[in-house]
Amino acid sequence: MQRMTGGRAVAMALKAEGIDHIFGIVGTHDCPLFDGVHGDPDFKVVTVRHEQGASLMADGYARASGKIAACFVVPGPGLTNALTGMGMAYTESSPMLVFGGQNAIAQLEREGGHFHELANSVNVAASVCGYATRAMTPAEIPRIVREAMRSMRCKRPRPSYIEMPLDVQSGEADVAVLPPARYVRPAGDPAAIDLAAEALESAKRPFIFAGGGVESAQATESLVHVAEALGAPVVTSAFGRGAISDRHPLAVGDGWGRYNFYDELLGQADMVLVVGSRIDIVTDWNGGARFPERIVQIDIDPMVIGQRRPVDVGIVGDAAQVLGALAARLDGHRPRASWFDVAAFRKRKRDVFAERAGPVLEVIESLRAATPDDTIFVDDLTLVGYWMPVMMDTYQPRTLIHPGTYGTLGYALPAAIGAKLACPDQPVVAICGDGGFLFTLQELATARALDIDLVVLVFNDNAFGAIRQYQDRVLGGRHIGAELTNPDFVKLGDAFGARSARVDAKDLGATVRKAQSAGGLWLIEIPFAPKGTVEMVPWMP
Repeated sequence: MQRMTGGRAVAMALKAEGIDHIFGIVGTHDCPLFDGVHGDPDFKVVTVRHEQGASLMADGYARASGKIAACFVVPGPGLTNALTGMGMAYTESSPMLVFGGQNAIAQLEREGGHFHELANSVNVAASVCGYATRAMTPAEIPRIVREAMRSMRCKRPRPSYIEMPLDVQSGEADVAVLPPARYVRPAGDPAAIDLAAEALESAKRPFIFAGGGVESAQATESLVHVAEALGAPVVTSAFGRGAISDRHPLAVGDGWGRYNFYDELLGQADMVLVVGSRIDIVTDWNGGARFPERIVQIDIDPMVIGQRRPVDVGIVGDAAQVLGALAARLDGHRPRASWFDVAAFRKRKRDVFAERAGPVLEVIESLRAATPDDTIFVDDLTLVGYWMPVMMDTYQPRTLIHPGTYGTLGYALPAAIGAKLACPDQPVVAICGDGGFLFTLQELATARALDIDLVVLVFNDNAFGAIRQYQDRVLGGRHIGAELTNPDFVKLGDAFGARSARVDAKDLGATVRKAQSAGGLWLIEIPFAPKGTVEMVPWMP
C-alpha cells in the first residue's frame, strides 16, 4: 500500500489502465484531481475551452483509435456541459472515463444551495453511461476505476462516470494500486456459432450488414474472411464505414437511407448476417424491415439481438472472436464467387448520387482524391457531412467518424482534435457547417495551444441549411429561425492563429492538399449553397 491523496490515487489507477490523455477544465471542485496528475510525464492534460469540448474530444479520441481517454469536470454546470458528448458516446457506443468533482460528503443530498450543486448528479450522469458511481474514500478508487474499465472493455463500450467529493479528492489514505488487468470479452456460445455457420452455408444468396461494433472489436480481417468464404456482399452502416475497404470487390458501401435502389439486393438475398449493429435509422430508415426473413445476428449487447427483427440465430459475443470462429468453420470450404454484381451496383448507385447530390458528390470525390487513404474525416451535421458516410470511399477502419443518431451539432471540430491526439501520424480533416461550427469554435484555441496539424473546413450557406430544406418540405417554405448572420470566418480563423483561406468548392481538393503538406492548423471556408435537386439529408423523413 502507498499513502496518497484521492487525486493521486486516480492518477495511479489511470496509469494501471493505460490511460494517458485527460481532457477538462480545472475548477474549484476538481482542482485536487488535476493536482494528482500535475507534473507527471505519463499524462497529457488538455485544457479545453468548454466541457462539451472535453467529452467530444474524448469521443473522437476513442472512435479514431479504440483507446480510452479521461475527462475531469466540475459538478453542476461542468457535468451538464459534458453530458452532450457523453450522450453522443452512449448512443454511438464509444468509451470514455469521466470524473466529476463534487461538494464534500457532508454536504451531499441536502440541497443547501452549495456552489455547483446539482441534485442526484450520479443519476443524471447514469442516464448516458454504462457505469456510474460515487467514490467515498481514496482507498476504493482503484477498485472503482477497474469496475468502470471492465464495463467499457467487456460490454458494449459506453461512457463511465465516477463522482469524486472534494474531501475524497484531497483526503489521504493507504491505497493498494492494482496491477494492469487483462479484460476478457464474451466469445459467444460455441453451439450457437455452429448453428450460425450451418445456416450461412445453407444460404444461396447471403449478404452481410456490418456496423461500428466490427471496428470496435478490431474484427475487420475476420469480417472480410467470412464475406469471401460466403461470397457475400457487405453493406456497412454509417458507423461501420471502413470495416471493409471500398476497394474490396464485395464492398457495397453505405447508403440505405430512404433509397429503393437497394431493393435489387434485398429482393434477391435469402439471408443476412448482421454484425455489431443495432440497424439504426440513420443508415436504414426502415429499421431492417426489408431484410430477408432469415437473420443471423452477432452483438456484444444482448439487448440488440432481435431488437429490430426476430432472428434465426443470435450470438452474444465479441465480434472478433465470433467472426474468427465462424471463419475457422468455413475454412474447409472453397470461397464462393459473389452471387451479386457489386461493381455494377456501385456504378448505378453513383449515378443516382450524381443526379441527387451532384455538387456534393464533386466535393467529396475531390477531397478523397486529394488525401491519403489513412486520412481521418470527422464530419458534422451539414450538407457535405450528411452525405459523407453515403458517398465517401473509405479504405481503412476508423477513418470516417460521423455524429450519427444522437445528432450533435458542433461535433466535428472537438472530435477531430481528439482524433488527431489519438492518431498523431494520420492526417485529420474536420467537415463543419457554418451553423454547427459556431457551437464549438472556441476549441480552435485548444487546437492552437496543442500546436497540432489539423484542417478545418467550414461549408458556409449562411443558414441551418438542413432545417431550412426540411421547412421547405414540411412547412411549405416558411423559414423559422433557419437563416444566420455569420462572422467573417477567415478573419475569425486568423484571430485564433489558424492559417485561413476562403476558396471555391472547385479548388477545395488542391487547397486541402496544400494545407496538409504545409502542416499546422488551417481553417478553410467554402461558400457552398447548391440549388436545385440536391437533397440535404439522405435519411431525414
